[in-house]
Amino acid sequence: MFYKIGVDVGGTNTDAVLITQENHIIAKTKQTTTQDVSSGIKKAIKEVLQQAAVPSEAIKYIMLGTTHCTNALVERKNLNKIGAIRIGLPASGAIPTLSDFPEDLKILLGEHCYMVHGGYEYDGRNISPLDEVEVKKCLLQMKGKIESLAVTGIFSKINPDQELQVAAWSKEILGDTVKVSCSYQIGGLGLLERENACILNASLQGVATKMVKAFKETVDQLGLSSQLFIGQNDGTLMSLEQVQNFPVLTISSGPTNSIRGAGSLSKTENGIVIDVGGTTSDGGVLVNFFPRESTQAAQIGGVFTNFRMPDVVSVGIGGGTIVRFNEGICTLGPDSVGYRLKEKSIAFGGDILTLTDFFIAEGQLEIEGSFLKENIKEKISEIVTISYLQALKQVKKCIQLEIEKLVDKLKTESKDIPVIACGGGAFLLPKEIAGASKVLFPLHLEVANAFGACIAQISSEEEIIINTLQNDEKEEMEKLITNATKILLKNGAKINSINILTKSSIPLAYLPGTVLLKVKLCGDLAQ
Repeated sequence: MFYKIGVDVGGTNTDAVLITQENHIIAKTKQTTTQDVSSGIKKAIKEVLQQAAVPSEAIKYIMLGTTHCTNALVERKNLNKIGAIRIGLPASGAIPTLSDFPEDLKILLGEHCYMVHGGYEYDGRNISPLDEVEVKKCLLQMKGKIESLAVTGIFSKINPDQELQVAAWSKEILGDTVKVSCSYQIGGLGLLERENACILNASLQGVATKMVKAFKETVDQLGLSSQLFIGQNDGTLMSLEQVQNFPVLTISSGPTNSIRGAGSLSKTENGIVIDVGGTTSDGGVLVNFFPRESTQAAQIGGVFTNFRMPDVVSVGIGGGTIVRFNEGICTLGPDSVGYRLKEKSIAFGGDILTLTDFFIAEGQLEIEGSFLKENIKEKISEIVTISYLQALKQVKKCIQLEIEKLVDKLKTESKDIPVIACGGGAFLLPKEIAGASKVLFPLHLEVANAFGACIAQISSEEEIIINTLQNDEKEEMEKLITNATKILLKNGAKINSINILTKSSIPLAYLPGTVLLKVKLCGDLAQ
């Protein structure tokens, strides 16, 4: 018998679960997220180990879902100085690199961006050959000024050879300390969005290295020798080495873990998951136990990218959402007291009215240290210009409308589908929602995010563009599946657990006979 621990670090709480190899939760905890993050993770793991009294040597795997990279981009902190090379002249010179980046981010990342001759047509023919002298001249100008390098070529998804050659030359000139990100491994077909994703990935590599080091040290301090993984934004796991190479893929892993965890806890294969936290309610769609991917270009830290992201819609409804009454009319948020709930809210002696205050007053929620229900009702009545019952009615109506709008945005067809509640603020959700066939509140819903990280599988994704006049589509698809399977096995998947998650053949507009083949496989960790 072995055990797994899942940890999810959020802005307010760090949640952890300890589960058996059959995925049964035997211990769980919610701890306040700490400034240094690591001590919060350590405290959460320590707590579940004490609750279950499981020997440390029996913990085989620890999975971490974290907002480190998201926060670094949003807060503009600890980002690497980057260099960027676009391979594509003379075809792609009209739009400069970083052209749609916010000004403050451009300044932080540095402006060592160059364009060189090269790139491919959609069918793999050269636009122009790669010029070694031209590339090395650019690299010499960056030497000593950058910490990581992003390399992007036109249609490198079809043929990555030129990107790989530039990466090899960069090692010669810049040395091994400058990490290189190649765009063919990160984004989709579109050049500019793929280049943006590659640049963001390069900027996050320092953050990822520190995060991995801190995670390892925390686990070592607890005396655990477990294998470590970090969740990525498609609901599957990455090794620590992969995280350091592709940190951008961890962005939005939090909502993804919640979607996966809630689906598994409720035993629901398809539906809508609403994760209610301290500040927002994040809604996503569950398709065959995995989150639906967004078809739109994702905006991260003000930058448009085209790598895979979960289709998540957020509204400003959370446990700490501030409630205001103006001439008897209720408005909710969008601001929140967040993790300062116990300092600021009425129920704990503060002077700010929050959604949590109403639900404690109604006896639907209990938090240690709060005032008596009657006292909270009295205080609310003093603040609003209408009776407590009228105020409560308006608050619930506002929540109902916002959540129904959220569900409507996420649905793609008219029929009602299940809605699954999760997160520490799930008590806010109505028991009936327009457009929902039923609203489910599964056991352990408050730690669905950590559970989602804990049950995650490992995955492999491959894609290629082919000309069906020259290649057999069926044979090429089989090659893709074989390649993806090899990668999965190399990364530690159990051979008889590998499944094809998605397989698609998409004709490309305006290019007769040209088809984009994509396949995604997943599998369980070997036991």
